Amino acid sequence: MEGGEWRNNIINQLRGRNKRETFAFQDIFTFQSRLFDNVNTLKNENLQLTLVNERIRFSNTESVSSGGGAVNEKIQALEQKILSQQEELTSLHRRRGESSQQIINLNAKVHDLEKNLQAKDIIISENTALIASLRAEIQMYENNMTELQGLNQVLRDEHQALQIAFAAIEDKLRKAQDENRSLVERLIKYKAKDADKMNEENEHFLKSSNPTAFLINTFGRVSFGKKSDKVKKELEEAAREGGSRSSGSGGSDDKIMDSLPYYATSLPNKVALRFDAHDGEVNAVKWSPTDRIVATGGADRKVKLWDVSKLGTSENRGTLVGSNAGVMSVDFDSTGAFIVGASNDFASRVWTVGDQRLRQRSSSETLLPP
Repeated sequence: MEGGEWRNNIINQLRGRNKRETFAFQDIFTFQSRLFDNVNTLKNENLQLTLVNERIRFSNTESVSSGGGAVNEKIQALEQKILSQQEELTSLHRRRGESSQQIINLNAKVHDLEKNLQAKDIIISENTALIASLRAEIQMYENNMTELQGLNQVLRDEHQALQIAFAAIEDKLRKAQDENRSLVERLIKYKAKDADKMNEENEHFLKSSNPTAFLINTFGRVSFGKKSDKVKKELEEAAREGGSRSSGSGGSDDKIMDSLPYYATSLPNKVALRFDAHDGEVNAVKWSPTDRIVATGGADRKVKLWDVSKLGTSENRGTLVGSNAGVMSVDFDSTGAFIVGASNDFASRVWTVGDQRLRQRSSSETLLPP
């Protein structure tokens, strides 16, 4: 409801209710009106009769000696009529009192009903305000539901797109696995061929007439560290025995043994520098071919460059990001300007050392200009 329409509606409802509730007592109201009219009429008649009675008494006092028997009869008839009129007036007063009491009771009932109506009007106004607030809340919830439906549709579209991308990636993975499997099979075949070839060469060499040369060619260039002297003596003894069995080959075997080079090896026994390179395992380390820079690759999917030119200290020269899995291998090019990293996401990436930018993300992409 807007404006004064609710007031007019309430007034119309009150009028209709008053009409319905007073319709049952319409006869009482009409009868009371008639009683009032009768009372007024009887009062006038009573006044006239009183005047007539006074006149008659006055005339009786004047003509009391004239023996008016007929006049006495008229006076008695008039007195009887006055008595009946008084009794009727008394009954009318009584009925008027009863009607007045009924009117009072009805007014009290009407007053109570008006109070109830006011209380109900207050409840109606409160419920109207509550309905308005609930409608506003419903509108807000409908707007929220519309927004959520739109967001849900967007998420469904993204989910569908991700499923399509995931299916494409699965196809690529299967193809890469098949290609890897075929490459492994080819590698095994090549290794088997190399092993067979090596075995044939060894058998052919063993079947030759000079086993001492075979031992020299096999073990002559191997570095044994502290056991090199012992091995050398054993080889010299084996060569002498071979020389005693073959008369013409002794001098040549001694010359071959003397000409064999031996290299001494040493193991590091002190740590020069230790530092925490990655948040996890370090999978690969590589020296730069031009500078005193070390590249490390770790399980945190990063390639880091470390400057170790200062003795005992390391300085982070940069972090190369972009890998989606742990970096397993790193290597520099011959100029030290580029660095490549291979990770567990079946991809290799190339960065430039100078500006530390990603230049190539996979084998299918082209190298960006530096």
